[in-house]
Amino acid sequence: MTINIALCTYDGIVLGCDSISSVVETAVLPYRDGNSLFVLDKDGVPVIDEDGNNLLRFNINNTKQMATTVLGGVNKMFCLYQDDETSVAAVTAGLAIIGGVTIAEQAKRFRRKITAEKKIFNTVEGVAVAFKEFMCALWHEEFNRSGLPDIQYFSTVQFIVAGYGLDDESGRIFRIDCGADSLMEQFPENQHTGVCWGGTADYVERLLRGSDGLLQYKVSRELARAMKQQRENTIDDLSKAITAAGVSLPDGLDIQVHEEQIPTLPWDSVTADIDYGNLSTQYAIDFVELLVNIQSGMQRFARGIPVVGGRTHIGVLKRGERFEMLNEPKLQHKHTGYADEF
Repeated sequence: MTINIALCTYDGIVLGCDSISSVVETAVLPYRDGNSLFVLDKDGVPVIDEDGNNLLRFNINNTKQMATTVLGGVNKMFCLYQDDETSVAAVTAGLAIIGGVTIAEQAKRFRRKITAEKKIFNTVEGVAVAFKEFMCALWHEEFNRSGLPDIQYFSTVQFIVAGYGLDDESGRIFRIDCGADSLMEQFPENQHTGVCWGGTADYVERLLRGSDGLLQYKVSRELARAMKQQRENTIDDLSKAITAAGVSLPDGLDIQVHEEQIPTLPWDSVTADIDYGNLSTQYAIDFVELLVNIQSGMQRFARGIPVVGGRTHIGVLKRGERFEMLNEPKLQHKHTGYADEF
């Protein structure tokens, strides 16, 4: 689980991410919503096996992905392609290991592959398409090795790919999702400016949009339930009023009021008033730092093991310049022992 941020301005593109990796296991929550942990017979009595043990069951809806181990110092940001005129980098979220190596190492292998094939890219989209094909093939191989019965239970891996190409009029940002086999441009219109995010970004969403995906889902579901109940009440009241007026309803009459419009709310109508395009590069860096650190900071105080945190990494892309990660530390040997006289 990760936080990825990409911000495109008129001046450049800034990428941001955290640096911890979590080992996630599927936990069974048997008593959620009052469900029984035990298999019951028709009389409601727990079923016992030949050894005298209760048979257990669980509903897939009563499971949750939970972090059991967290590791720091992980690299989730990397360059995908670079020459004198085209520079493309990416950040990743989701599955951290594919083919026995990290996603960052697979990105290096992608660079070596296209270098050996002497491929030249003049657009960000060209790099994104090639990288998607490379990673989706690896991801499907990983799923085949997993032994899982259905692909929906296998963790996806996502990327935000950004940069400048020789033939691109402006910076371009694309989102790749291997699980959905999708490639989508994030800001296809106008000047291609704006901010997007990936991974675990609920606090970022709440800050910039006033709500997050989970809240929108729960409110929309409750709204649909309330509207359904209202329709049923309306039909019932109408039937009672007709009967009370002495009007005989024909036998077998079935009155249905169909929903003509899916209930929605204007979630995107009130967002943070930020002119993303006109931010200077330094302001853009500060803003991306803020978003990553908000998600990381709130994770530190939230219940459970933090799945976003560690060092905040920042990368900068500009037309005609090489991709640069800012203030990146070198590997260190910090603890040299307890005696300093030798």
